[in-house]
This record gives sequence, C-alpha cells and structure tokens, in this order.
Amino acid sequence: MHDPLPAAFPVHGSAAGLSMCLFRLILGSALLWKIVADHVYGMARYFDLSPKSLVRWRYERDEMAVKVLLSPAAFRVFYAARAVAVLAVFAGVLTPLAAGVVAAWCVFEFTFDRKFNTLFLGMMSVPFVFATGTGTWFSLQSLLDAPSLSAFAAPSPAPGGGVSWPQAAAVVLMFQVYWSSALYKARSRQFTSGDTLQKVFAQLASLREELPDRQREYFFPGWFTRRFATAESSLVARRWRIPSLVTVGVEAALPVLLVFPATWWVGALLGVLMHGAFTAMLPKRLVPFSLASLGTYVLFLPEHDLATLMRGLT
Repeated sequence: MHDPLPAAFPVHGSAAGLSMCLFRLILGSALLWKIVADHVYGMARYFDLSPKSLVRWRYERDEMAVKVLLSPAAFRVFYAARAVAVLAVFAGVLTPLAAGVVAAWCVFEFTFDRKFNTLFLGMMSVPFVFATGTGTWFSLQSLLDAPSLSAFAAPSPAPGGGVSWPQAAAVVLMFQVYWSSALYKARSRQFTSGDTLQKVFAQLASLREELPDRQREYFFPGWFTRRFATAESSLVARRWRIPSLVTVGVEAALPVLLVFPATWWVGALLGVLMHGAFTAMLPKRLVPFSLASLGTYVLFLPEHDLATLMRGLT
C-alpha cells in the first residue's frame, strides 16, 4: 500500500523550481532596498568609537542585549561582505553561500537593532542556504542565456516540477508569521480596542514637524490627521477598532487562502491591501518587509500556475 502523502503534498529534494527562483529575485530586491536605506542613514558608522554612535552607546548599556561587539574595522568588513552577499542573492550567483552570509548578518544586526523586520529577512534567507539551482531562472546567468527579454521574464518550468523542501519550509514559516501575529494581536486588548493604532498615529503626527523632510515617515493629509490621529484619544481609538479587528482576521485567513490555488487570488489581493496599509504607516522601514512578505506568495502557487500568471503579465 502506497503512502498517500507524497501524492497529496509532493515535497521532494532541494532543487529550486520557478517559484523559488522568482522569490530569490524579490527577496534580493527587498534586501537591496534595506541595505541602501541603512547606508544612507549612517549604519556604516554604527560601531565607530570616535565619535561613538548613539546606537553603539545604547548597545553597550543594554543589559538585555546579546553582546557581539566588533571592532570598527571588523564591523566594516562584515558590513561590506553583507553588501556583496546581497548583490549575489539578487543575481543568483553562489546563492547558498551568499544567503548564509545575509542570514548571519541579519542575526548579528538584530543583536544591536532589534527589529522583527530584520529577523524576518534573515529567516527567509535560510531556505536558500540549502536549496540548489536557485540561479536557473531570473538570475544574471539566465539573463545572459535568454534569447529575448520576454523569455527571461516568462520562462517555462521543467515538466513535472514540484515543491522542494526549502520552498515548503518557507511556506510553513509564512504560516507561522501570519498566525503568530494574528494570535498576538487578538490576545491584546490594547490592539483590538484600536488603542494601539491610535497611539502610533498620534506619535507619528506629533513628531512630524520635528523631523527633517528626508527623515519623515508621516505623509497623511490634514483631514486624516485631525480625524484619526490628533482628535480626542478615546474617540480616535474607537475609529481604529474595526481596522484593528480586520487586520487580525486577514492575517489569520491569509495562509489558508494562499495555499489553495482556487482562493490564491483572494489571499493575494487581501495581502497587497494589508501590507500596503502597513507600509503607508512607516514606508522607510517597512518597504523591505512588505516586499519580501508579498514575494512569498509566489511560493504558494503551483509551478504551472505561476508560469501562466507570468506569461499573462508579460
């Protein structure tokens, strides 16, 4: 008697298919955005001692931080290596090695700048450490080998291609990301009441005039600010209650909608709207996270459905 599991969920090997290759390109784009933005805002000098940066000063005094202090010279070497690694991931060159360097950097960065977005990008890099053939499509080599730009942008997958275990691991990780976020928010009375979003927008509005234009992250019109940020706090919180509950529901439903081809389009549309709203709140810091999150949606699609979608778009 044959085991029915492989037929129902055909996970096999580590060979990357079309979906993983496309996600590698999207993840590389998100990482490129992040490292360019970080550099513009001075990350290259975070571990300098003369003058000592505010980030390092806080890091040295943070009793909860896992101290992995580097010398300024060692930090700059690692800093340059992660930039080269990100370019390699984007181009599909030595991807397993490059993804390992990127993941290591993200873990290191998390020790001195604890942002979930950084950790998320590092975790999504890990499957590429174990996947093979991630440069088959959407890579520098495939671009050079393609007879035309349309052939590069809308390739045909190999017949019988299935889901590799690194791809399945990334899909499982997205289930965890969305469901743990939904559970955390649902259990928070402060979030479900609308109070969290009220306080976020009130703080952003209060800081708007104090920041230079190039560092501003608040771009909402005056009527929005008056109605949803600076009005009486309990009234504003009630206005944010329904959007807060909708966010919980969408996050809980998204992985289930995405995993079935028949409902994938519904999940993808809801995900775009939700991440678009998140990114509008904090565009500078959330663009890489939103781009990588939306990029994982291609991992939920069967290979032939993704190929058909890409041919339709091109």
